[in-house]
Amino acid sequence: MVTQFNELTDSQWKVISPLLDMQRKRKNSLRKVLDGIFYVLRTVCQWRNLPTGSYPPWQSIYYYFYRWTVIFP
Repeated sequence: MVTQFNELTDSQWKVISPLLDMQRKRKNSLRKVLDGIFYVLRTVCQWRNLPTGSYPPWQSIYYYFYRWTVIFP
């Protein structure tokens, strides 16, 4: 059982990345966005309490979380 948060490994990212639209240029890395979403879900912290510097701004991460939960309910 994993007791702490771990960022996506290269093999996990390799499985997830084909499911995402990687064609357009983005300001933030989708891998870092997913790491931020998983961080919030694993640690149960508030969006605004995401560690700064490690992840994109919390507003960007929340935007993707909201969009993906509405598109894929």
